[in-house]
Amino acid sequence: MFRKFVFYLTLILLCGLTIGNASIEVGYLFLGDNGPFTKPALEFAKDTFNTTQLAKKDINSAKLKQYAVVWWNEGDSDPGPLSGAEIDALVDYAESGGAILLTGKAFSYATPMGLENAQPRAFGPVLDDGSNVGIIVLNETLDLGLVEGLENVDGNPPKLNDWVQLNSTGFPNSGDYFDSLAKNFTTLAHAWEGGTNYADRIAAFGYWEAGDGKVFNMNWRLPNYHTNNKSIDQLEQVTENIINWLASESEFADVSSQGKLPIVWGELKNQR
Repeated sequence: MFRKFVFYLTLILLCGLTIGNASIEVGYLFLGDNGPFTKPALEFAKDTFNTTQLAKKDINSAKLKQYAVVWWNEGDSDPGPLSGAEIDALVDYAESGGAILLTGKAFSYATPMGLENAQPRAFGPVLDDGSNVGIIVLNETLDLGLVEGLENVDGNPPKLNDWVQLNSTGFPNSGDYFDSLAKNFTTLAHAWEGGTNYADRIAAFGYWEAGDGKVFNMNWRLPNYHTNNKSIDQLEQVTENIINWLASESEFADVSSQGKLPIVWGELKNQR
């Protein structure tokens, strides 16, 4: 009897620990051009998660709620305004407990979604400007595991206040809420460029609370998925970490056991 118990326990643990990112349902949305800043991100998402490409017709509450995380990325062009019904569908998904990741020009929809009152800057895309940029690690960055698997600029595992490079040159169609214009935002990492620390001026990434859900924003010069970014492995790893965390917070995700015993994930899920 004891041997049988050990066998079943081992089977459960092995199954639990091998589900991985492929179990995370991601809806990847882009409405503009699928160019050199946008297409590689979609390919990365498909390689890393259980990803479905979404179109404008899919922006409705029922469709969006099929996904643990909706990643909206616009790196090459401005897709233009959304209808009131489309904005309402995104807001309803988030407020019902969903998780949205905004990168590239998609970040500018945070204002029409009612998450901020300010009008953000907009710029790009620029293929090559020779400027290294990245994040400055905060306690929250470490606590949420957002820099797991990354290296600081000295090649070591990141610690508090370390600088981590995510982009070696250029930037997508993007922007920011510069000089602390974002008033409702929870910052999870500061930004740097070259030797300049933009703490409290540009949030590298973080999120807005939206009802029971979260809308995460990673923008400025950071989300450069173009092949000319020599730090692409770092960017992809931090994106993977962000989506993993958002999925663990989403009400539309099955319990994931990546890196944790199933009973631990069950307890975490029940605590929310």
